[in-house]
Amino acid sequence: MKIFLSETRDSKRRSFFEHFVSNLDRKVLQTAMRSTLVLFLVAALSTIPALAQAPALPAGSAQFRLVQASNGKTLGSAGCSVASGPNGYQVDSRGQMQLEKFSYRFNNSNRLDQYLDIVRDDLTGTVNGDQVTFTLASDSTGRTFNVSIVAKGKTTTNSFDRHQHTALLPDLDPAAYLEMAHFALEHPPTAWIVVPKQNGVLVPADYQPQPDASGIFHGQPITMHHTSVLVSSQNGISVEIYYTSQGDLLEADLPEQDFYVIRDGFVLKNRPQYKPPKGSAPPPQQQQGYPQSAYPQQPQG
Repeated sequence: MKIFLSETRDSKRRSFFEHFVSNLDRKVLQTAMRSTLVLFLVAALSTIPALAQAPALPAGSAQFRLVQASNGKTLGSAGCSVASGPNGYQVDSRGQMQLEKFSYRFNNSNRLDQYLDIVRDDLTGTVNGDQVTFTLASDSTGRTFNVSIVAKGKTTTNSFDRHQHTALLPDLDPAAYLEMAHFALEHPPTAWIVVPKQNGVLVPADYQPQPDASGIFHGQPITMHHTSVLVSSQNGISVEIYYTSQGDLLEADLPEQDFYVIRDGFVLKNRPQYKPPKGSAPPPQQQQGYPQSAYPQQPQG
């Protein structure tokens, strides 16, 4: 079943009002309001969009280290910043990594509405000198994503349904993991990931809460939430995200890709042994310590 944004929000507003009215003191309601005022209250409450609003993104910026999991070496860095506005958020991120035979950098500009749903996302990535731009934008109805990919002078387009709880997932991008952390706080029954490769791939995502974890942040002990996100049930990968109750991202682990994205000043204690997702078998380049290719084909060997 396709769950569109407008239908989901309407149902949330109705369920809130029904709960609100059922808890009002009926005697107070009868003596304090006439029937016309009650109807006015119904109309007013049912049109407040903030009632279905997602947890707010914390404004500010954060820096992260890109660490190869198998040997603990820092191979690059990434950062993201969040600014709030009257109609949502602007989230910008960038990162770079340099290996002996492989280089990767990205810049991402993502505009979200107040529900953390993507309005427009402009991603530029460069792998070994080959640049690709990937644009994901809502159409005028709000029900469809239009996709545009520009690579080597050629433009390719695509479109697919726009769902609630959808994140664009470039490799090693802390902004994507930050948005996923906020979705995890909502415990969504249905969620989606857009993988920016080929013509843009829309796949389901399964958010699985794990036991809370502990660590050290800027010298102070901290307890945090941990959620495993399975990206696609067929040949899927997992993203292990660690975050606070306010949705601050502390770390994202990519077991199949052999990378950790670790916030500066944070140390995770007693990292769990991750189990591969169902049906998952990482390609050869992932086993060799390269991120999953979201752009041009990566070197083999």
